[in-house]
Amino acid sequence: MLRRVDVAFLLTGAVLPALGAFVAVPALQAAGVPREAAVGAVVGLWVGAALLAARGIRSHVRGALDDALTRLDEGLRRGDAAGAVEAIDPVVRPVFARLQSVLAQVEVAGQAIIDRRELQQVIDSMPDSLLVLNQDGVVELANATSARRLGFGGPHEVVGLGLDALAGEVTPGWWQALQADGAFTTRDVRLRSRAGNVVTFSAAARVFERVGSTRSAGVLVARESAAEVNLLTQELAATAERLEVSERFFQDLFDAMEDPITVLSPDFEILQANRQAKLVFGRDLIGRRCYRAFRMRDTPCEDCPARETFAASTSVSVEHRIFGNAITRISTYPLLGKDGQVQAVINHKRDVTKERQLEDLKASFLATVSHELRTPLTSIMGFNKLNIRRLQRFVRPWVAEGPEEVRTALQKALSDMEVMGSEGERLGRLVNDVLDLSKLEAGKLRLAPESFEVLPLVQGAVTATSSLLAGRHLLVLPDVPEITPAAWGDRDRISQVLVNLLSNAIKYTARGEVRVAVVVESKMVRFVVQDSGEGIAPEDLPFIFERFRQAGDNQKGKPAGTGLGLAICKQIIQLHGGEITVESRVGHGSTFAFTVPRADASTRDSLG
Repeated sequence: MLRRVDVAFLLTGAVLPALGAFVAVPALQAAGVPREAAVGAVVGLWVGAALLAARGIRSHVRGALDDALTRLDEGLRRGDAAGAVEAIDPVVRPVFARLQSVLAQVEVAGQAIIDRRELQQVIDSMPDSLLVLNQDGVVELANATSARRLGFGGPHEVVGLGLDALAGEVTPGWWQALQADGAFTTRDVRLRSRAGNVVTFSAAARVFERVGSTRSAGVLVARESAAEVNLLTQELAATAERLEVSERFFQDLFDAMEDPITVLSPDFEILQANRQAKLVFGRDLIGRRCYRAFRMRDTPCEDCPARETFAASTSVSVEHRIFGNAITRISTYPLLGKDGQVQAVINHKRDVTKERQLEDLKASFLATVSHELRTPLTSIMGFNKLNIRRLQRFVRPWVAEGPEEVRTALQKALSDMEVMGSEGERLGRLVNDVLDLSKLEAGKLRLAPESFEVLPLVQGAVTATSSLLAGRHLLVLPDVPEITPAAWGDRDRISQVLVNLLSNAIKYTARGEVRVAVVVESKMVRFVVQDSGEGIAPEDLPFIFERFRQAGDNQKGKPAGTGLGLAICKQIIQLHGGEITVESRVGHGSTFAFTVPRADASTRDSLG
């Protein structure tokens, strides 16, 4: 209802001024006011009154809206929304009715959007392609499979396409058949992909009538064409046949191995085995645990190489002595999956008993021969030196005044005896090297570890090789820090290694310098011998520490070596728990380095 003050505003501000205008204008004219001025004054008064009335009406509507919202809120709390609307002021009731209509439409539209999303999720899960086209041949709905088959990024890129873009013509034959018959069950449908290629589907389709509309739409469900299915089937069969051939080839190759080979799972179950493994360990090998099948144990072996391969993803090789003197070498290799993790392990067993026996026989033979050679060799060299001194002391003075041919013969004899002496010394070094190497390989070389100072060792090695510098434009430069901790090991053997490396550096360096450096590390002391000589060829580097191997050819003028020195050096350093390495470039020299434990480091305990 209108409030009284609002009615007053309406009467005084709008109705009464309008009526009074008919009286005020003649009165003003009678008082001598021109008609135009009288009319202007009355109109101004009426406009002001009208504005005042509008203010009252606006105040009334605002109050009515506030009152309506309050009533509507109370009605909703009571559960009586209809009664609350009926109680609203009739002036603003149409506004709320329109608002209710808009909200209802928004709710229906929102539910339609939700339904559309749910429908899209359902059809996207279909393995077949699905297209819904309206009566004009425009795609209204598509699923992810159809978009993927046609090369589009998603269904939204297919929606909106017409038959001219999708099929390459406005009314293709299959569309005409669908409109005429209303459905078909199996028919080849050719559509164009996003790249313009023709994609053939084997499709079924039907027309359906829209609810509440006279316009129809078509649903097209498509699979790959029969030709493509046949082609895929043929390719699958060919692939399966190739796989079967590969499996047979692998198994034949697997079975051709003379050593037992098995494939182990992470829980040590035997997944595969070759013929030799089945012959040695039983034909029921597959499916059993390796520790049970190989060693008749109920629990995994503590020194199992397969376990270490699974843990570290690296190849492992160990030797086990079984059944008395039989020795088996077990090598394991990881089989990695796509994620880089170890999926299985290849277990390769080899009986190395004969190899070890032959090595023992060889070592025993070399040691025996070396011992047998040393005694007569010592006598030969001793008598050779004695005869040289006798000839020079007693014979040379008597032939000094004799014929020329006698003096020449004597000089030739002395030269030949000196060559015999140098070759005898070389043969003696070879015998000593063979003895040392045989002891090292047999594990019979015993170290006498002690704490020793590094600087005297380096100085002693430089002094021992100083005779090799005669006639050479070469400098040997020691580089030892002033404060260097003592090293731990067999001093004589370490000196032997350093002298050998220093001798090789001098031998293969014509001019320049040779550096002997010492680097202190946290637990080790590193000795570095660096020269500026001719270097080592890349193809020789991998074999430089093997027995009887020398880098390159023995150049003229260089003392011939035995090819055992570096092999002995490697064995000695490994006995000390260190490592020896080499870096070299042809024409730029070589760098040999080896490490031994520091006297204050715990690694020295491994030497005893």
